[in-house]
Amino acid sequence: MEIVKDILKVEEQKGYEEIESLIETEIYLNQTKPDIENILWADGKVEILSTKIIKDKILVNGLVKFKVVYKSNEEELNIYALETNSDFREEIEIEGINEEMSGEVKSSLEYIEYELNGERKVSLKALINLWGKVEQTNLVEIIKEVKEGANLQLLKEKIKYNDVLGREESYALIKEAFEVGENMPPIEEVLKVDMHPYEKEFSISADRVIVSGVVECSLIYFGGNKLNSIKKEIPFTHFLEMGEIEKDCKCQLNMEVVDGEYELREDLEGQLKIIDLEVKVKIVGKLYEQREKEVIIDSYSTSNKINLQTEEISIMENIKDIVDRENVSKELKGKGFKEIYAIEGNPSLIDNQYVEDKILVEGVLSLNIYYLQDGNLEITTLKEEIPFKSYINADELDRDILIDVETSLEELDYTLNDNVLVINGTVKNHVFINRERKINIISEIEETEELVDKRNRPSITIYMVQKDDILWDIAKRYNTTVEEIILSNNITSPSTLMPGEKIIIEKKIDVDF
Repeated sequence: MEIVKDILKVEEQKGYEEIESLIETEIYLNQTKPDIENILWADGKVEILSTKIIKDKILVNGLVKFKVVYKSNEEELNIYALETNSDFREEIEIEGINEEMSGEVKSSLEYIEYELNGERKVSLKALINLWGKVEQTNLVEIIKEVKEGANLQLLKEKIKYNDVLGREESYALIKEAFEVGENMPPIEEVLKVDMHPYEKEFSISADRVIVSGVVECSLIYFGGNKLNSIKKEIPFTHFLEMGEIEKDCKCQLNMEVVDGEYELREDLEGQLKIIDLEVKVKIVGKLYEQREKEVIIDSYSTSNKINLQTEEISIMENIKDIVDRENVSKELKGKGFKEIYAIEGNPSLIDNQYVEDKILVEGVLSLNIYYLQDGNLEITTLKEEIPFKSYINADELDRDILIDVETSLEELDYTLNDNVLVINGTVKNHVFINRERKINIISEIEETEELVDKRNRPSITIYMVQKDDILWDIAKRYNTTVEEIILSNNITSPSTLMPGEKIIIEKKIDVDF
């Protein structure tokens, strides 16, 4: 008997957990800044500096970068920005994880509260969300095939899984210089810079993933005794070096801006109208291929007794994954918009479920709108939400599937006409449809010299089919083969046996005693 073995490489999610953290800090005005009359807005960005997995925990070190924009009490309209950083350390508890596993931590800023204490001190509170996900790649040895076994019968089962071919984390450094329009005033102070990266397309070559993306840059600045805004799309191309890879594999990409700096320069007329941007984008790529393999889950011989060793393995089967893009839009009237400076969007998921052969994904696109009010000409912010719902076709799935959705915002555009603000965006949902299976596989097969004794059995046995019977079990019980039962009974649908149905089992002697 020749046993052919194979290695099954499967990725298993060991845990997922979400926590909230409240970050508090204060900003004091330095001597060069005038007193505060009122705060226009406060925003911030969460930056994950490092993560480390230890037993049952992910240790997270991070930073919240706060920025407060305020109007001074000076006679002329003057607007200033204050900045400060506050670091944090958190623990995400996930039972059963350890240092050998790989993890991913994502963050979002839920809200910022501010309070003006006197005229020169601002108290800040930020609620942040942290998501931790830990995975483990298991190498499972399986028996792929058995050759030259004496009358050996093998029961095989197909499994689907994602074979992870490679992971890579890389940083794209994007530089761009642009000039504000001719009709716009010079820049006195930059009040807000928002940079949002997203993927346009990617291609796979022999040893790399070529990523084409866009960084949407929105900038608000003070100049000419008013607020001004600029929106710029910066295209970029980046290479993820992955080693030797296959062209037909799939790729999952995640992007985030981890650092952004700018420098103001003078134009030919000596006015501060040129902005030099330098953006650092973290790009995480995972290459994988959907594979299907057969594993041996049972075996017997019609002539010799054999010894089997079994092992239970847990596999997260990837049935399919789907990329769906949903257009979201909203029309706002009667809000008193005179001028829109910038709109930020952040999508979040509420629910996903399998309903009537479709995957239902529900979420909300949260918006921060920075604008000038009509009438009183006050500068203010408005929070709005756009609910979205996607129905994604997914026929013939089991009810015990596990659905994992990663959502991100791509384009976000707006127009303002006659005090009516129309917002349009694209939300990308990457849906992974999985099923966790526990399978008993054969890990070892040993043929013995002991023969199966059929001498005392009747030449014909009538067997009445019981509930949940399959032909394999019946054939194994009577040391015959599935093919012989099908032939003796003229069975046309071997996979569907009816309880109470009568099966004829013919005795065949394979060995002379």
